[in-house]
Amino acid sequence: MLYDYVRIRAHELHFGMFTDKALQEAFDHAVVRRSFPAGAVIMSPGDTITHVPIVAKGSLRILAQDAEGHERFLYHIMPGESCAMSLTCCSSKRTSSVLAVVEEDAELLMVPAQSMDEWMVYPEWRRYVSDTQAQRFSELLDTIEVVAFQRLDEQLWDYLTKRAQATGSTTLKLTHQDIANELNSPREVITRLLHQLQARGRVTISRGVLEVHLAQGHEA
Repeated sequence: MLYDYVRIRAHELHFGMFTDKALQEAFDHAVVRRSFPAGAVIMSPGDTITHVPIVAKGSLRILAQDAEGHERFLYHIMPGESCAMSLTCCSSKRTSSVLAVVEEDAELLMVPAQSMDEWMVYPEWRRYVSDTQAQRFSELLDTIEVVAFQRLDEQLWDYLTKRAQATGSTTLKLTHQDIANELNSPREVITRLLHQLQARGRVTISRGVLEVHLAQGHEA
């Protein structure tokens, strides 16, 4: 689990992420602060990783993508967190294996790849990298469990719940095709399942918009 002070402070850029002053000074000197709008793609499979993103504000959605362009939602990256895939690919000099999309307007701290190895002399940075990789691995196991053992309607509800939690809003601007793409399912199946969820009071469907009723989901 990432440090509490990282989660609390990272949404405000004027706070430091690390208690080690030397590490924080090196971090502040090296990182590039960038803003991205919702829906922006900041990383695609095959991209050379020159910077590793740490989320300061907003969130990122990480998806797997095969050679034919089929996608599968994996997990979100929240404030204070980074992408373990980027950390791993960066350290091993490999290209990206995932698609990273901005879930909501985001402020990212872009860490130059060359700094990753240089900062390994700092115990706090090593812990941050290790904790990030452990957390992402746990989330990947959760995703595998959902895909392998849950029915598609349960997978759909899990997906909608995570999107709502990541954005902090129960109103999601999504089309049925958007969802079908990220769950790698036919659109007609997703439409049918959404109407079933609506009949159970768990969502309200409008054109291009879904209202997710989280309280109803917990009760169902």
